[in-house]
Amino acid sequence: MIDLKNPEAFRIVLYFVVPGLIAVFFRAQFLSGRIQKHTDAILTYVAVSLVYWATLTACGYSPSDLTGKSVASLFFILVGPMIFGCLLGLNIRRDYIRNLLRRLNINTVHAVSTAWDWKFSRTEPRFVIVHMTNGKKFGGLFSGNSFASSDPSERDIFLEEVYSISASGVWKELHGREVLIRPSDISSIEFIRIENGD
Repeated sequence: MIDLKNPEAFRIVLYFVVPGLIAVFFRAQFLSGRIQKHTDAILTYVAVSLVYWATLTACGYSPSDLTGKSVASLFFILVGPMIFGCLLGLNIRRDYIRNLLRRLNINTVHAVSTAWDWKFSRTEPRFVIVHMTNGKKFGGLFSGNSFASSDPSERDIFLEEVYSISASGVWKELHGREVLIRPSDISSIEFIRIENGD
């Protein structure tokens, strides 16, 4: 156990655990199911802190430059990791580094663990056709006021607009209706891109 009353131990934790903890927390805001228990994640915090400081060092800053500079220390230990974590989260959401590696014929394991999480983390509005386990289907709009659960044990979905779909494929909005669908009722979901604001 680290004795945080010891100034040197406190400094080590402050510089090599806290930035990683903050960055991982902010990264997790872009993902689902991504926060580990702190006891299991301590090595992750240290690794992310080291990557953070290595990135800053490559830009000309280092932890040793912050001695005696309380405002700069506060920024680089607290605010910098917030920004770094958000950038890591955006990278995973948008697949920037993964797409670059793919162009180099390097395939990596995706950081998002399920297709459900990956698809619903992409927030652009979509029409959906929900196929129910009882064989029925209906249309809906998944947009800014809709929600898909990020809890792996409860994959429910809320749609802000509901449409009936005729046998000929014509959609008719059921005005004033919203729907919450339990995961046990969902067989599959089709996504339809919205074209020209339609």
